[in-house]
Amino acid sequence: MHRYQQPQAPSRRPGRLPVAVKREAAEAKSTRLRVFTEAEKDEIGIATLLGEYTELGMNHGRPTFQKVENAGSEVNVFVYYWDTRDGPEFSGWWFGDKVGGTQVWSRAMDSGKAPPRKGWRVPWDGDEQQGLLLVEVMDTTAAMAQPVSASNGPRHASLLKQEPDPDQRVMAERVKLAMERIVAAEAEVEQAITSTKETLSGEELDESSLLETDSILRTQLDNVQSEQKHLAKELAEGRAAGGTQTSLGDLARLAPRVRQLAVSVGSQLTHVQAALTKVRQQAMLAKQKASAAEVAAEREQKDAASLQAILPEAMDIVTAAEDAVETVAILAAAVSVDETDTSETHKAKAIQDIEKCASKAQGDLLEAKKLVNGHMAACKKYAPEAQKVAIQEFAALEKRLNEAAKRLTPLKRFRQEHEQKAAARKALMEISQKLSSAELEIEKAHIMTSTDSQMEQDDITSTAQLLGPAEEDLKNAKLLIAKRLNATSKDDLEELHQRVADASAKLTTIRQVLARQEEALAVERALSEVHEKIEQAEEAYLATSEAEMPFLKGLEVLPIQEGMQAVAQCEAACERCEGALDVARKFLNKVETESKTKWSKEGQKHLAAELKKCRDRGEETHQKLRIFKKETRQRKAKAMLQEVSEKVAEAENQSQALAEVVKVLSAELDKVTVEALKLAIDQSIAAEKEAVRTYNAAREVMSAKQKEVKDPPLLMELTKLQKKLASAHQEMVKSRQIAKGGEQLIKDKKVVLEEERKVGLMETLVEKAEKMMPAEDQDVKKEELIQIDSAIKSANAAVHASQRSLDKHLAGDTSAKACLSKLVSRVKEAATKMEKIKKTTKTQREKASAEVIVKAAEQHVEAVEAALQKVAEAELPFLKGIEVIPLSEASSAIAECEQAAKQVQEALERAKSLIATKTIEAKKFAEVASKPCLERLALQVERINAAAAKLSQFRKDTESHKRTSQMHEAAEMLKKAEEEVEKTIEAGAPLDTEDLSITPEAATEVCAKLGHLEKAANKTVTEALVFLAERRKDVKGTPKEVELEKMQAQLIKIKAKLQTAKKNASQQEQRFVARKLAAEAAQRGEEVEEELKKVQAAAEPLQQSSGFLVQSNVQRLAAVVQELKAKDELKQAGKDMTLGAFRAFVARLAEEHNSEDSVFSEAEVEAMFHHLDADNSGDLSESEFQGIFAEQFACVQPISMTESFSITDGKSVAKLEVGSVVEALGMPQFDEHQKLTRLHCRLADDMKEGWVTMKGNQGKVFLDRLSPHNTSLKAFERMRQASCKVVGKALGYLNSTRKTLADCDRGPLVEARTKMDELRAKVVASQQKLDEIKKKVEEAAKEYSKREAAERQARSNARTRRLLDSISKEIDEKCENLRQEAKRIREVIDPLNSTADLEAVATPSSILRDGEQMSAKLADEMAAVRKFIEEHEAPKSAEGCATQIKQLLASAVSKLDALGKLNAQHMKVARSSALKVGQAALRKAQQAMRTEALRRELGVEALFDEMAGEGEVARSAMQRRLESLELSLSSEQVALLLDTIMESSSEDAVISRWRFLRNFQQFYECQKNIALTTDFVISNCKPKRSLNASEVVEVLEGPQRDEKLGIERIRGRAMRDNLEGWVSISGNQGTAFLKERPKPFVVCLIDLPLEKDFLSSGEPPIRLLKADEVLEHLEGPRSDTSEALMRARCKALSDDATGWITLTSQQQVTAEKGHQKFFSCKNGVAITDGPNIKACKAESHRWQRRSESCFQVFRKLEAGEVIRLLEGPEVDKDSGVTRIKAACLKDGLEGWVTTLGNAGTLYAEEQTQYYTVLCEAPLQKAKHSTSETVRALRRDEAIEVLEGPVEFTPEITERLKARAVNDGAMGWVTATTKRLKRWYPTYMCKQSTVLQDTLATKSANLVRRVEEGEVLEVLDGPKEDAEAGLLRVRAKARKDQAIGWITLRGNQGTLFLAQWTARDEQLAKQPKEQKEKEQKEEKEEKKVATSKV
Repeated sequence: MHRYQQPQAPSRRPGRLPVAVKREAAEAKSTRLRVFTEAEKDEIGIATLLGEYTELGMNHGRPTFQKVENAGSEVNVFVYYWDTRDGPEFSGWWFGDKVGGTQVWSRAMDSGKAPPRKGWRVPWDGDEQQGLLLVEVMDTTAAMAQPVSASNGPRHASLLKQEPDPDQRVMAERVKLAMERIVAAEAEVEQAITSTKETLSGEELDESSLLETDSILRTQLDNVQSEQKHLAKELAEGRAAGGTQTSLGDLARLAPRVRQLAVSVGSQLTHVQAALTKVRQQAMLAKQKASAAEVAAEREQKDAASLQAILPEAMDIVTAAEDAVETVAILAAAVSVDETDTSETHKAKAIQDIEKCASKAQGDLLEAKKLVNGHMAACKKYAPEAQKVAIQEFAALEKRLNEAAKRLTPLKRFRQEHEQKAAARKALMEISQKLSSAELEIEKAHIMTSTDSQMEQDDITSTAQLLGPAEEDLKNAKLLIAKRLNATSKDDLEELHQRVADASAKLTTIRQVLARQEEALAVERALSEVHEKIEQAEEAYLATSEAEMPFLKGLEVLPIQEGMQAVAQCEAACERCEGALDVARKFLNKVETESKTKWSKEGQKHLAAELKKCRDRGEETHQKLRIFKKETRQRKAKAMLQEVSEKVAEAENQSQALAEVVKVLSAELDKVTVEALKLAIDQSIAAEKEAVRTYNAAREVMSAKQKEVKDPPLLMELTKLQKKLASAHQEMVKSRQIAKGGEQLIKDKKVVLEEERKVGLMETLVEKAEKMMPAEDQDVKKEELIQIDSAIKSANAAVHASQRSLDKHLAGDTSAKACLSKLVSRVKEAATKMEKIKKTTKTQREKASAEVIVKAAEQHVEAVEAALQKVAEAELPFLKGIEVIPLSEASSAIAECEQAAKQVQEALERAKSLIATKTIEAKKFAEVASKPCLERLALQVERINAAAAKLSQFRKDTESHKRTSQMHEAAEMLKKAEEEVEKTIEAGAPLDTEDLSITPEAATEVCAKLGHLEKAANKTVTEALVFLAERRKDVKGTPKEVELEKMQAQLIKIKAKLQTAKKNASQQEQRFVARKLAAEAAQRGEEVEEELKKVQAAAEPLQQSSGFLVQSNVQRLAAVVQELKAKDELKQAGKDMTLGAFRAFVARLAEEHNSEDSVFSEAEVEAMFHHLDADNSGDLSESEFQGIFAEQFACVQPISMTESFSITDGKSVAKLEVGSVVEALGMPQFDEHQKLTRLHCRLADDMKEGWVTMKGNQGKVFLDRLSPHNTSLKAFERMRQASCKVVGKALGYLNSTRKTLADCDRGPLVEARTKMDELRAKVVASQQKLDEIKKKVEEAAKEYSKREAAERQARSNARTRRLLDSISKEIDEKCENLRQEAKRIREVIDPLNSTADLEAVATPSSILRDGEQMSAKLADEMAAVRKFIEEHEAPKSAEGCATQIKQLLASAVSKLDALGKLNAQHMKVARSSALKVGQAALRKAQQAMRTEALRRELGVEALFDEMAGEGEVARSAMQRRLESLELSLSSEQVALLLDTIMESSSEDAVISRWRFLRNFQQFYECQKNIALTTDFVISNCKPKRSLNASEVVEVLEGPQRDEKLGIERIRGRAMRDNLEGWVSISGNQGTAFLKERPKPFVVCLIDLPLEKDFLSSGEPPIRLLKADEVLEHLEGPRSDTSEALMRARCKALSDDATGWITLTSQQQVTAEKGHQKFFSCKNGVAITDGPNIKACKAESHRWQRRSESCFQVFRKLEAGEVIRLLEGPEVDKDSGVTRIKAACLKDGLEGWVTTLGNAGTLYAEEQTQYYTVLCEAPLQKAKHSTSETVRALRRDEAIEVLEGPVEFTPEITERLKARAVNDGAMGWVTATTKRLKRWYPTYMCKQSTVLQDTLATKSANLVRRVEEGEVLEVLDGPKEDAEAGLLRVRAKARKDQAIGWITLRGNQGTLFLAQWTARDEQLAKQPKEQKEKEQKEEKEEKKVATSKV
C-alpha cells in the first residue's frame, strides 16, 4: 500500500465463512461501488482502497464486492459484511484482503443492506475521520459510473479517476504490446520444453538429436533474455515519462513471468547438457574397454610363460630348505631319546652338530624366503589371471617355508632348553620347600580360625600376621613356577599348580573367616553405640515425669502462673526427649545405611535384627512421649484458656443484657410512642457501653493468648472461644444497630404523623372538589368551569403530592412501611374519587384545551413567514441585474443566503413538529372539541407547505449563483497557476545554458530558489486541477462543462511546461554537483597519501632495533655514572678516552657499583663507544662523553621547575604535571643541604629551562627516565592513529557520497560515482598499507623486547656467577665444621654403638647424657647454617647460573639433612643400646628373683608382698632388694633397671603389684605340641602330658641350656591345670616350640559373675564383674559340665529388660511366684510421701518437686507400671480414696499411691503372675546358661515370665580362674569370646577427656587434656573410683610422657578409651598407599576364591 502501513488485525478475527462465497459471472453483476476520498491530503495512504468495486457474491445475507483494478495483483481488496456471530465488536462492513480474513484496513459499524457512505474508521480500530473514506453505490446501466444518490459529489475527483492524457494512452499501448510478446514467447518456450522432454524420455539417446535440441533451447533462451532486457528498458522509460502507477505495475508484473521462462529454459538446457555428456562418456568408455581387452590378452600370454620358467627353480630351493630343517629335527630327537644314556661329551658333540645344522638350515630358509619374496613381488606386475596363479603357487611355497621356520625355531634354542631342563629339576626342590613353608603357616592359621565362636581382636590380628609370610611364600613360589614354566615337565607343573591353588584357596577361605570375625566385632561395636543412644533417649523420657508432678497433686485446676510454669517445664522436657530420640534415630539410620555397603548379608541380617529391637524401643519411647505431649497440650490449654473463658462468658452475658434492652426498639411503630422510644435509647446506651467494655477486655486477653500460643490444639481451643466471642459480638452489633436505629425510629414515627396530616388535608381537598362537581345535565358557566377546574387541579395536585411523598418514603429503608402502606391505600381511594370527578367534566375541559392548541400553532406559522422575509433580503445582491459580481462579495452573499435558508428550515421543522404533536393530542379529544381544532390546524399546514415551496425555489437560485461564482474562481486559479509556472521557468533560465562558468555558490542559490518556486507552482497547479475536477462534476451536462474542459486542457499544458522546466534544471544541477564532488574527493585522496608517507617515515627507525639497544645501554651507563657521582664514589674519567680507556672505565664502574645494571659485554661497550663518538675520531672528547646525559625524563609526580639549583633561593619557572617530558642539560647533582637529587633540564613543549628535583629526601621519585624505544613507539602510534582517522574520514566521505549517488543511472553523476569508486580503492589500499606498517612495527617491537630480555638475562647470569663463588666457599666452611662436630659426637657414644657385650658398659647413662647434650648443640649450629642458606636464596630466574646457585643451596641443605639424619640414627642406636643394657639387667634380676623364690619355696607374688605388704613398693626398697641379690651390676645399670621397671626416673616413684608381676613373671606360649617332662635331662625323664598349641606356661626355673643336645629348657607351670614340669623352648634343628609372651590378662566385655568354685554351686557369686574390668589369668581354661536347670525367659519389671534366668537348680531357688504382692497401674497417678494427700511430709528425694503450698509429689506412675505392695490398702476418710504404700519397681521409689478413686475410678489393680527374685542372679540373653549377661537381677526384684519354665541342660563350657586387678578378688568365670577377650596394656583415646593426678575423680587435679587419637600405655589398673563408680587406669601418654589417671567409660556409657592392639599399631604405621594396596589385593583374592567355589 504505498505510504499506507497495514494496521494490526483485530485481536480476534471474524470467524470463518460457514458457507463459501458464491462467485457469479462478471456479466451478471448488478451493483458496483465507487470508493473515493474528500481529504485534501492522504496522510496514511489509503490509495490502495480507492477505486471501483464489482459485486462478487453474498456473505451473511449481504453482497460482497472486490476491487476491479486489483483483480490480478498480489494484493486483493474486498468489501464485505460480517454479522454478530462473533460478537458485536466484529459486526459491520469491512475492507480486507479476503472475506473473513485477518488482514483488515477499515470498518464501518453499520448493518444496512449496502455499505454506508460515511462512518468508515481508518485504521479499523481508530477514530472516524470526516471525509477520509467515502463509498458510493453506483448504477451499472449508465455509460459512466454515476452516483445513485442526489447528494453532492466529491470535491477532489482527480484522486478517483482522471481523463487519460496522450502519454497514458501510449503507455497502455506499450503494456498491451509487451503482454502479446510475452504470451507468444511463453507458447514457443512451452513447445520447445515439450519437445525436449520427449527427446530426453526416449530409451536410446543419440548425440545428433541432443545437439539439435540444445540448439533449439539456446535460441529460445536468447529470445527470452532479449525480451527480459526489452521489458526492463520499457519499464525504465515508463518511469522516466511519469507513467501511472497502474501501467507501471502491469509492466512490473510481467517481469516475473519472463524470469520464470528463463529459469524453465535454463533448467531444460542443463538436463540436455547432462544427457549429452553422459552419451559422450559412454561412447568413450566403450572404446577404452575394447582397447584394454586386447592389451590384457597379450600380457596374460607373456606372464604365463614367465611363470612357467621361474616356478620349478623356486620349488627346488624350498624343498632343499625343508630337508635341512628335517635333518636338524632328527638329530635333536636322537639326543632327546638318548639323553639319559649318553655321556656328557657325546651330548656336547651332538648339541654342536645340531647347532651347525640349524645354522645351515636357517641360511637355506633365508635364501629360499628371499627368492620366493622376490618372485612374489615380481608377480604383482603380471596380468590378472597370471598374477592370480602365480600368487597361489608362491603363497603355497611361502607357507611351507613358514612351517619349516616354526619347526626350526625351537631347535635353534636347543642348547638353552637343554640347560633349562637340567636347571628345572634343581628349582623344583626350592619351589617345593617354599610351598611347604607356606602350607605350614596356612595350616596354623586354619587351625586358629576353625572355631564357631567369635574370635578376639588379638587372635584375629595374630592370625592375620601368620598369613603375611605365607602369602609371600606363595607369591614367590608362583614366580618361580612362572620362571620355570617352559623348563619343567607338564606333570610336575600341574602338581605345583595344584598345590599353589589349594594353598591359595585355603588362604582365601581363612581371610574370609577373618573378615567375618572382624565384621562381627564391628557390628557389636556399632550396636553398642546404638544402645547407648537409645538409653539416653529413655533417660530423657524419664525426666518428663519430674516435670509433670504439679498436675498429679489431685487439683483439677491449678493457679494460672503455677500451671503455666509447670507446662513450660513439661514442654522443655519434651524437647529434650525429642532431641535425644532424633539423635538416636539419625544414628540408627546412619548405621543401617552404612551397613548396606560396609558389611556382608549375614552381618546386615544380624545388625538389622538388633536394630529392629532398638528401633522398637525408640518407637515405644516415642509413643509414650506422644501421649505425654498430648496430656501437656491439654493441660496447657486449660491453663492458658481459663482466663479467656471467663472473659468470654462475661462478654456473652453483657451482650444478652443489651439485647433485652433493645427489644422495645424492635416493636411496631403504631404500638409505641415517641417517649417510649427515647427511654429505650437511653437505656441501650448504658448497656452498650458495658457490653463493649467486657467485649474489649475479652478480646484483649484473647489477642495476648493468640500471640503466646503456637500449638495447633491450643489454637483450635482459642478458635472455639473466639467463635463464641464473635457470636456474642455479632449479637452486640445487632443490638447496637437496633439502638442506632432508635433515632431513625423516632424520625420515622414523626414522618408517619406528618404524612397522616398531609393525607388528611388531601382528603379535605378531594371532598371540596366533589361538592363543586355539577350535575350531568347542568349548564356550567365559564367562571364556574374555571373554579371547578382549579379545584380539581388543586385536589389532583394534592393527591399526586401525597403519592410522591409516600412513594419516596417507601422507596427508602424505613421501619414505617406498614403505617405508610395504610396511608397509601387512603391516597388511592382519593385518586379514584378524582378520576371520577375528571371524567364528569371532561367535555368542558377539552374545548378549552383545543383553543389553546390552535393559538400555539398560529404563532409558529407566523414565525416561519417572518423568516422567509429575511431570505428575500439576503437575495438582494443577486437581484440588482449584475451577472458577475466580485468574488468576495458573491461568496459573502451566498453565505448569507445559505444561513437564511437554514433559519427558515429550522422554523419549518419546529412548526411541523408542534402541529404534528398537537394534532395527535387533539385527535384524542371528543368529536365536539376535536373537529374544529383539526380544521384550523389544517389551514396552518397549508401555510407551512407554501413556505417550504418558496424555500426550495430559493435554494435552487442560490445554487445557481454559487456555480457562477465558482466558475469565476476557476478562471482566477488558472491565471494564478500560469503566472507561477512562468516565474519558475524564468528562475531556471540561468541553468538552461551550456556555460558552466557560474560558481557553485551561485548555482546552489539558483537551485534552492528554483526548488522553492517549483513547489509553489506545483501546489497551485494541483489545487487548480482538483478544483476544476470538482466543478466539472457539478456542471455535468450543462453548457459550462465545455468551458471547464478547455480550462482543464490549458491547465494540463501548463503542468507539462512546468515538468519540462524542472527536468532541464535538474540536469544542469547534476553537472555542478558532479564537479564539486570530484574536487572534494581529490583533496581527500591527497591528504591520505601525505599521512601515509609520514607514517612510513616514522616506522622506518622502529624496524631497526639495534640502535635502540645501544641507546638503552647508554642510558643505563648514564644512570650508573649519576648514582656513583651522587655518592661521590666516581673517579674522573679524563678528558679524552680511547676505546681501551672507555672499556677500562666501564669495567671500573662495574666493580664500584656491583649491580646488574653496571655489567656490559665487550660488544655492548664497543657499540656504545661508536655511538658516542659523533665525529668518528676514534676517541671520546669531554663534550661527547657528556652526551650520555642528554636523555629525556617523564614527570611521574607533580613538581615545580625553579630557575636555580637551590630550592630556597630559586623562583618557580613552571609546574610539571604528570606526563610532562623534559630533556636533560647535564648530569643530575646532589643537594647536600636538602638531601635532594636535582637535574638541569628543558621542557620539551615550551623549551623553558630550569632545575627539577628528580628524587626527594624521603626517596619519592618525581622524574623517571624515558626509554628511547618506547618514546619512539608511542610517537609512532599517535601518528598512526591520527593518520587512521584521516583515512577513516576520507573513506566515510567517499562511502556516504557513493551511497547518495547509488540511485543515479545516467548523467554526470554517474561519471562522478565512477571516479569516487577509483579513489575509494586507493584509500582502501592506503588503509591496508597502514595496517601492514603497524604489523611490521609490532613484530619489530617484539623482537626488540626479546633482545632486550636476552641481554638482561645475560647480565643477571654474569652477576650470579660471581655470587655463586662467594656463597659456595662460605657454605663449604660451615658444613665442614658441622661434620667435625658430628664426628666428635660419634666418638663419645661409640661405647654404646660398637661394644658387642653391652653388659660390660658400666656408665651407659652418662654416655647417653653427654651425647644428647652434644647433639642439641649440633642441632643449634645446623639451624644457624640453615638460616644462612635461606638468607642467600637464589634469584627468581631459573636459568644459567641462577640454577647453579639453587643447586648449590639444595645440595647444602641435603648435606645438612643427611648429617642430621646420620647423627639422629647414631643417637637412636645409642638410646636403643642403653635400653638393651637396662633389659639385660632386668633379665639378670628376673633370673635372680625366680631363683630366690625357688630357694625359699615362695612365689613371685609372695616376694612382692614381703616388700610392699598391702601397698606398693618404693623405688628405694626395690633398689635395696636388687642390691641384696648380688647381680654384679653398676649403679647406673641398676638405675636403668629401675627406670625400665617403673618407667620413671623419679626417686618418689613406686611400683604396683600389677607392674611388678608383669616384669618379674615370665610366660611362654606353646607354638607346637610338645611334651611336659619330669626332669631337665630329656633322656632320664618321663612325659607328664603334652602341651597343646596356644597353651600358656609360667616359668618357674630357667631357661637352662642342655649343652649336650644344644637346646634350652625351662621348668614351668601349665596354667591350664597347674601341672609343673620341664619343657623345651626350641628343638636342636631350630624348630620353635615356645614363644615368650606377656603375662596373660583378659578384659570383661560384659558384666560377669565372679564365682567362688569351678563348678557352679548355685551360691551367690563373689561379686559381679563390670564390663571393662581387667582380670589376671591364674588358671585354666578348663571344661565345665553342669546338671539340668529350670530356666525361663522373663522381663524385668523395673526397666523392661528381657532375657533368660535360672528359676531353680539343685542347689537353690532363684525366683518364686506369689512371694510378694504387686499392683499394675491402669491410669496415670501420682506417688506421694504420705497416706493423707493433704498432709504430706517434705522428703528429700530426687523425684520430689516443691510447690508454693509445700505439697509433695514424688512423680507420676505411668499406665502399665508395676509397683510392689508395702502397706495397706487404706481408705482416706477426707477424700474417700483407697491408697496403698508401695515401692516402684522402676526406680525403687517408695510412697503412697491411690488404687481406687472417690468416683470409682480404678488406678491400680493387684496382679498375681509376677515372680520375686530371691537372690542376686544374672539375666542372660540366650537360653543356655553361659550366654551373655544382660544385667544382674537384684534381690526382691519382680519379673514377668514370658516363656517357660523349661528344663535346660547346660553345654560344656570353658572356665578360668582369675584375679580382678581392681580389688584382688579371685574366682572363676566362664570364658567365651563374647564374655572375655585378651587384654593389651595400651589404649587409644576415642573421645577427648582429662588426665588427672589421683584415682578419685572429684578431688583430682588436672594434669592435661587428652585429645582424640592419642595412645596411652597402662601403668596400673583399671581400678574403680568407688565414689563415682568409674573404672580408671593410670597411664602414660606417648605424646609427651605425661602420667596420670584417666577414665575408661563414662557413667552414661560414653567410651573414652578403646583397646589399641599390636595389629592396630602395625596398620597405623603403614602408609596409606600400602593399606589401600593390601585391601585391594584382599578383595581380589576374595573374588578369585569366590569364583573358584
